[in-house]
Amino acid sequence: MKNFFIILGAVFLILLLVVIFGGKKTRRRIFGFFVEEIEETPFRPDPTEKKGRSRAPRTGGKNTTRRNANQAITEMAILQQKIDERRRVVDSTGHSKIFDEYFELVFQTRKGETIRLVTSRATFKEVPFNQEGALTYKKGVLLKFKYYGGLITDEYSPLQDDPQ
Repeated sequence: MKNFFIILGAVFLILLLVVIFGGKKTRRRIFGFFVEEIEETPFRPDPTEKKGRSRAPRTGGKNTTRRNANQAITEMAILQQKIDERRRVVDSTGHSKIFDEYFELVFQTRKGETIRLVTSRATFKEVPFNQEGALTYKKGVLLKFKYYGGLITDEYSPLQDDPQ
């Protein structure tokens, strides 16, 4: 009976070795038994889970989060695009009225992130292209842009109407 268990153990050991070394990627199978596979990509938290994040949409670059969304954020950036949307209505007398004005500036930071900010018409016209400067914004609204040629502050802020 003692010899039977020794032979059974030897057969089990041989079958186990055949299973482990029987494939093309033997090292991965050996280490796969003892170690969990680790993904090569770094961990990035889901941006929808955090509530303290800035409301300015960002794309590209490293994921940066702020502890308090009410703080003004300052970054070095260059203006890439100016986007304006408005609805012009002309009545029968020839008078025209503009409704739903919306002005947006698209900046690119040194880190490669794209920041889209809402602004006023005057600031929209003043901000120059291809000028790197210190961009200060809060909750997706431009506060000021300081560059070598001067300082531009935005007098319009839709956040002032916000009852917070």
